[in-house]
Amino acid sequence: MNFNFTEDQLQFKDAVKSFLADECTPKSIRDGWSANNSFNQNRWDNIAELGVLSSNLSEEDGGLGMDQVALTLMVEEMGYAGLPEPVAEQTFLINDLMPLLPGNIKNEVDAIYQSGNQYIAVAHPLSPNPLFLNNAEGLLLFNHDSYQFILKEDLDFQPLASNDPSRELSIVNKVNKSISSSKNFDVLNSAVSSRGSLMTAALLIGLAQKMLDLSSAYAVDRTQFGKPIGSFQAVKHMLADVAVAIEFAKPAIYRAAYSLSDQNPKSVLHCSHAKYMTARAAELACKNSIQAHGAMGYTWEMDLHIYMRKAWSLMACWGNEDKQQDTIYKTLTSSKDELGVLYTF
Repeated sequence: MNFNFTEDQLQFKDAVKSFLADECTPKSIRDGWSANNSFNQNRWDNIAELGVLSSNLSEEDGGLGMDQVALTLMVEEMGYAGLPEPVAEQTFLINDLMPLLPGNIKNEVDAIYQSGNQYIAVAHPLSPNPLFLNNAEGLLLFNHDSYQFILKEDLDFQPLASNDPSRELSIVNKVNKSISSSKNFDVLNSAVSSRGSLMTAALLIGLAQKMLDLSSAYAVDRTQFGKPIGSFQAVKHMLADVAVAIEFAKPAIYRAAYSLSDQNPKSVLHCSHAKYMTARAAELACKNSIQAHGAMGYTWEMDLHIYMRKAWSLMACWGNEDKQQDTIYKTLTSSKDELGVLYTF
């Protein structure tokens, strides 16, 4: 498969990278933690103005006319920056789920979006605790055989502590009023779970790369016995292992993105593979980065823990390792393709 990216895809990726370098600094993330409010409305508005939220919609529908590959590249940069706002989750609601929703729910959601750069939370059995409900106008809640849309005013919810203070989670205690449906459920459920897995995979690979870059820089600056610790074989090999894991995971992400763009019937499998590979790469990045930093990596002053906390939290979102393995195995055993040296799923 050709993974050469187009000029447009790379330009959008670079634009997001440049924006986040200025707008999503470690200091701004810490400030959000201290204020118990990591959802920065100004940053959210600016991201919307860049066109990221509706990037895959046609230009006639107010989008940028991009595809899943371009979006995946942009979300990687969001992971690298440790962006708190749930842009990844919002993009698949706007770009992919809206056309599939029944008219009554679609009209409610569309009315909210038309009123400005609003946010609608999404919850699913694979990611059951919605993000930033305090900042949301409503919630699209998936159950095991149906889904419902609820305005925030009709929800009874409470905050849930998270390992990552940037991920403000909630538990929904009661739904007082909602619009429920099971129309197109199988298609919607497959769409949301696949895109949730892929977007989380893109965030994780960005986070893994950030942790590797921080650790490599620290290994050059930190000295022991008169030498940079990066000159010691044990440290070099730990970080090299992370670099290899990241490079092995990237093709799985890009294949999944192309697969969704091309409506490949194996796209569910490809998204599971991407999430599985990136979660393992991120887990290794967390482990080896803290080894390279030592106890300093846990301190408030060091930036590493910002990205490590987010990676730990995202590993279980939209399907943990066991879930992805089950999906991969199920697809392999039900496939009619002959397994052999030329076989690839």
